[in-house]
Amino acid sequence: MVKYISLILLIFSFQLGIAQELTIQKGTVVDSLAINDSIAETFSLFIPSNFSNERAWPVLFVFDTDGRGRSAAQLLRQAAEEQGYILAASNDISSDSSLVNNVKVGTRLMNRIFNYFPIDQNGVYAAGFSEGAKVASALPTVFPEIRGVISIGDTWVNSDFIKKGANFSFIGLVGYKDYRNFVLEETTDFLKRAGLAASLYKYEGGHEWPNPDMASNALAGLTLQAMAKGFRSQDPELVEMLYQKDVETAESLRRKMQHYKAYQYLEKMIPRYDLYNKKKDLNQRLKSIRGEKVFKQQRRIYNRAQFKEEELIDLYVYYFTEDVNSANFENLGWWSQQMKELEEMQEGDNQAEAEMAFRMEGLLGSMADATFSDLKEANASIDPMVFTAILQTIFDKENPEGYMNIISISAQDGDYYTALLYLEDLLKTGYKDMESLYNIPGTLDLKLSPEYNDIIRKYLGESKYYDNSP
Repeated sequence: MVKYISLILLIFSFQLGIAQELTIQKGTVVDSLAINDSIAETFSLFIPSNFSNERAWPVLFVFDTDGRGRSAAQLLRQAAEEQGYILAASNDISSDSSLVNNVKVGTRLMNRIFNYFPIDQNGVYAAGFSEGAKVASALPTVFPEIRGVISIGDTWVNSDFIKKGANFSFIGLVGYKDYRNFVLEETTDFLKRAGLAASLYKYEGGHEWPNPDMASNALAGLTLQAMAKGFRSQDPELVEMLYQKDVETAESLRRKMQHYKAYQYLEKMIPRYDLYNKKKDLNQRLKSIRGEKVFKQQRRIYNRAQFKEEELIDLYVYYFTEDVNSANFENLGWWSQQMKELEEMQEGDNQAEAEMAFRMEGLLGSMADATFSDLKEANASIDPMVFTAILQTIFDKENPEGYMNIISISAQDGDYYTALLYLEDLLKTGYKDMESLYNIPGTLDLKLSPEYNDIIRKYLGESKYYDNSP
């Protein structure tokens, strides 16, 4: 039988208080619920099918980088049902907004949910992806009662807050191909040294949400920690179910001949299940993998890739800094060659090197983007800015940002030839947003020229000006 819950949702504002009755289906995600009548912010909500007002419930607040609250809630829905969590996912976190503004969005959502439901104050958690991960990891500074954070693909840490005795659990998740591995590894190590419970798990892919099983296993980590700390009643059946799902994740990796990754995952399970008599079983599984030849081969391959990665990071950071400072245009060919070599590794049979090459590509792109922003803010001279913008196009050929930066700078400098050249290069990538091509800063005269419009019309079939097509 379909179960529903009828709630009186109190909408608080400084001007007026309004009571609104909503009927929400339990066990399913409900989207586009309003924060209040005066703010155009919405969220998605999931209520477990066994929900009742008779007891307090743990809650997980979820933040996606593009405000896709419904999708994020759907990803975690099954885990929340099995482990007994309310989910509240914002639809208004934006990568174009500042962290401060995004945290305000998160704060309004949290206050709203605290007024909706009987919430267990020892069971308040936050999770997020990319920009949303920064919001999730920043919220404990605003709500010290947050007991745990799941930070996916990025994070934010206030070291002063941590040193003053912050007390929350941290679970990081990151794709093997995501260059933000470095950030999350450093953050996890820092939090461990500060005495917090912190762990990092990796999954197949790049800068994207993990699959539902991996997300469920991350939530399981918070559930088990809550039981260990006495914030949640012991539930042997739930513990066994979570353990078997964790084991299945490792076994799935092993069946896919990913023995080294399976071994790493099992190792991380030992402290997670320390109180539940699983150490012997886990050690036996680890011993079994250690004895296999393929594990030893993969361990050597990954160790070599890690050593190579450390060398490349030192090399790239050094030459990047030197070349930008001197605007060394003669070295652009060397950078193009580096990208070619990384692309060859990405397409090669050595999985460890391929994943490393994707991380290196992402790191270089991030360095170029951040450096260009810093140069622009500092009103730097034109040569370093153009050089860095060209590197943006080399490091990420599909990203329009670098091309538009060059078009903007060149147009303002009167170098229309270069601007038109990079306009055509941008359109060759398949870029189709014509409106944005007429809103590039500093291109007022250029965008009114026949040459500019001819190139746009050549690739898009039409242009804003000088369009004589029927």
